[in-house]
Amino acid sequence: MKHEQVTVAAKDGPCNAHVLTPDGEGPWPAVIFYTDAFGIRPAMIEMATQLAGGGYVVLVPDLFYRFGPYGPLVPKEVLAGDFRAIIGPMMASTDNLRAAADTAGFLAYLDSRSDVAGDKVGTTGYCMGGGMAISAAGAYPDRVAAVAS
Repeated sequence: MKHEQVTVAAKDGPCNAHVLTPDGEGPWPAVIFYTDAFGIRPAMIEMATQLAGGGYVVLVPDLFYRFGPYGPLVPKEVLAGDFRAIIGPMMASTDNLRAAADTAGFLAYLDSRSDVAGDKVGTTGYCMGGGMAISAAGAYPDRVAAVAS
């Protein structure tokens, strides 16, 4: 499995992202993976790795790029403290509409990769990211072939 960190031009600035690709020769279909409110952390990368192992190029963008650097957060630790004080400002930096607008940059990035097959993608998200995956599919119905929340 190949794992790289990249920067994608999103609507409001540079967005750090992880890209996971299967072993072997491509091209493969692509999936945009929208994280939950705890952002990019090892558990999200593990989930994206499983998707990539199924034969997909998986883009995991940092949905909190507007907020600035953070974490990685450990949900058990965050939930033991003042969850709203830690996660609230991060969540205030994005929403479904912003994520849908950012998706234009995510799609453009995937279009630039020679290992991505076709112009259709899948979107998936967990918790907060589920609504974002659905919003992205609604904003780009000609580009999103499948969505799961």
